[in-house]
Amino acid sequence: MPARWRTKSGCLTCRIRRKKCDEESKECRACRRNHLTCIWESDKAPSNALVRHHRPESLVKVAARNLTIFDSPTSEALLSYFASVVLPQLLIPGTPSAFHNEVLSLAVQYPCIRDSFLACASGFLTNCGQKVPVHAFKYYSSAVFATRKMIEDSKLAGTEDWLFLLTVALCIFERIQSGPSSKAIAHLLGATRVMALKVKRSAKSQRETITPLQQTCAAALLYHAATTAFLSPDLQWLPEYASWDQVEEYIEVSDLSVFAMPPRLCRVILEISRLARRTPLNHEDSLLALSLREQLGQWINRQSTVDPGQGANPASEGLEQIQRAAELYALTADILLHKIMNPQVSAEDSLVQARVKQVLTNLQSDVDGLFWNQHYAWPFAILGCTVQRETEMLYLLGRLEKLWERSHWGDIKRTTNLLEGLFQSRKKNAQFASMKDLRREDTPEPFDLLLKADGFSIFSAG
Repeated sequence: MPARWRTKSGCLTCRIRRKKCDEESKECRACRRNHLTCIWESDKAPSNALVRHHRPESLVKVAARNLTIFDSPTSEALLSYFASVVLPQLLIPGTPSAFHNEVLSLAVQYPCIRDSFLACASGFLTNCGQKVPVHAFKYYSSAVFATRKMIEDSKLAGTEDWLFLLTVALCIFERIQSGPSSKAIAHLLGATRVMALKVKRSAKSQRETITPLQQTCAAALLYHAATTAFLSPDLQWLPEYASWDQVEEYIEVSDLSVFAMPPRLCRVILEISRLARRTPLNHEDSLLALSLREQLGQWINRQSTVDPGQGANPASEGLEQIQRAAELYALTADILLHKIMNPQVSAEDSLVQARVKQVLTNLQSDVDGLFWNQHYAWPFAILGCTVQRETEMLYLLGRLEKLWERSHWGDIKRTTNLLEGLFQSRKKNAQFASMKDLRREDTPEPFDLLLKADGFSIFSAG
């Protein structure tokens, strides 16, 4: 391997940046000083004593036995960018810190994973207006081709952790793209099939310990399914209940999830999205809708678990933010579910507007924190059909503009295009409160679009 690596046993972040690492703690001084994610090969950074007497095997040596990490300086720079800039943005707040180490360690071992990460990094840079020497789809195609080749050569069992991670990474790549449509559901389908095989295997043997990688990938799978399905015409591709029950087996059963988007809430949102395609509801679906509304209540009517006596404790503040993030999603999902259960109701309905007010208050209370993240763009599509004032619509568009500037996440661009189209249509058809006297009675209401599979398609082109 090249001699340019300046540290042989330090954190992975310093290695890919070709900087010296002091190896003193889980977060080295170089990463702390530069506000980077400090990543190690194993879950624990070596202590000073271990560094002196037993240094862990060098990442360079691992790579030398298996593959050449980088085929060009461009690839090296892209992985560095992915580790320090892209990966932290992709993770839902609350993601276990050990996940960083596992995913980048797998990127060293498996070219498919590394290429999927390079594709994501290239996609972000392209959205930022940067000229990337190697197009993102080259890395994407390389990852997909190599995986298909292994499948054809019967070199995969279909239960590998890295394969599960790859399907999630490819889904993320699709959502990064800022074009008029996303093909993320195809990769979500692949991820659920891998999970089904994993659960089937574990049922035949002693249950293995669930790692942060497995837990986070399972939570990510539910999150992406929940926030992709509603706006996708390919919702029917996703499997039914049994597969999602299997996914949940890999996630800790707790009402107070560490993730800002609790997996249980994601599951509820996914089932609500399915019901939106099946209106008017039959008797069985109506019972399911009642059950889903009851489940939403635990996030909408939550009791804060934060002790007021804790004051400005950072940990308690972080937990409060995570609870409010779940509440934001639950409130928006309840608006959609109310429409599903009462198709004739209008956006002016008192319950709908009470929820809209709660959501906007929730958003506005977070000046510059957790909700300034691309993970919270999903509710905006529903809000765009329900807010009654032009100023509220302009607030949503302004928020999306800021989100795009900060994250350059493709779904935000698509949501922005959707809301801009809705805004112009609603102005033209006098569908804001201030224009009520000019409204024609036969004008279709935007709120009705929530129950149509292709209802947003006329606004989604970018």
